Amino acid sequence: MLISPIMPYNLKGQIKPELLELAEKVCIESAKIASGYNQHVVNAFRDVLRITNSYYSNRIEAESTHPIDIEKAMLKQFSDDSKEKALQELSVAHIKTQKFVESYSMQDSVINRDFIKEIHRLFYSSEGMQIFTKLEKENELIEMIPGEFRNRDVQVGNHIAPSSDLITTVLNYYEKEYSTVFSSSTKAIKLLAVLSSHHRLVYLHPFLDGNGRVSRLHLDAMFWNMKLEGYGLWNISRGLARDVKKYQHYLSYADMKQQGATDGRGELSLRGLEGYLKYMLEVALDQIEFMGNGLRLDQLNDKIRKFVKFSQEGMFYKQEALPKYSELLFSHLLLNGELERKYVPSAIGKSVSTATKLVSTLTKMGYIESEHSKAPLRLKVNSFFASQIIPELIPQKVD
Repeated sequence: MLISPIMPYNLKGQIKPELLELAEKVCIESAKIASGYNQHVVNAFRDVLRITNSYYSNRIEAESTHPIDIEKAMLKQFSDDSKEKALQELSVAHIKTQKFVESYSMQDSVINRDFIKEIHRLFYSSEGMQIFTKLEKENELIEMIPGEFRNRDVQVGNHIAPSSDLITTVLNYYEKEYSTVFSSSTKAIKLLAVLSSHHRLVYLHPFLDGNGRVSRLHLDAMFWNMKLEGYGLWNISRGLARDVKKYQHYLSYADMKQQGATDGRGELSLRGLEGYLKYMLEVALDQIEFMGNGLRLDQLNDKIRKFVKFSQEGMFYKQEALPKYSELLFSHLLLNGELERKYVPSAIGKSVSTATKLVSTLTKMGYIESEHSKAPLRLKVNSFFASQIIPELIPQKVD
């Protein structure tokens, strides 16, 4: 089959110990990230990381706009520049699709073509995406239909994708083999299957365009579906975007045809797949370590206090200063997850009127939120906030 081997088994039916050890380490370290945090705080960081995931996945395709501008677009505050507005709409479509992916993958199998097609359909049929469905291939204008597999053969760089006539056959094999692995395997084996399947889907290149973004969204879905604890508090797209050429190199390396009788049993190279998997696992560990350090509870509270202090001293260009006592409310929400409004005065040690004004101001500024006007308050981590308390998570915005 064109995409075999689907897993890195050698001629003896074994997987390199190094790959298994790395995969096990990813599963263990990822699960540690959320420990110690209330679920509401975890969700607050997942919300902002959904935005950064969109930014980095689109950055891999050299089509991204800053997370702060993505947040504006989510509030329907679009740029006057048509190109920038299109990129904002692209990011909003990505976030909308990712929310669907997360919800779906918690309940249903994601190893099926209908789900993959739905990711593509939802993404490219979103508001403002029409401009991205008009393609030019070999001086021919083509209208891509969202959610439809390609009906022509394509070449991406040096990679000649499998014929469009074979997409259904290849996906039959893809679904059967990866579903079998997922049905009864350890977490580490499932993780290797997830990462292997990402390359095989990219290799197939089933759509006329958007394969990279859709494949990474599907990769996210696979992580969620295998119940990789902690995923969402880190995401792999940031790691891949840090060195796009390296990511592309290892995808191409795994494209390599079998190199002789000792290089596995499939049409593609076992060594190529092993090299790609080692790279992806190392990227995952790097991102887990980065976010694990950034979210250390013993340090995060101090970082937030410093952020408030700097804000009040006017050290952030074009940013409204946070009101007095913000750090007290932030600290309480960080440690406890939420707070009923009637307890805000005691939490900050001030009067009801001062507490009411503080809550109103921080809500308008986008630092706290609640489900409705009488619901408990929760911390909201916007992109600017995140960029200051977890340096290097998001690049500084230059106006």
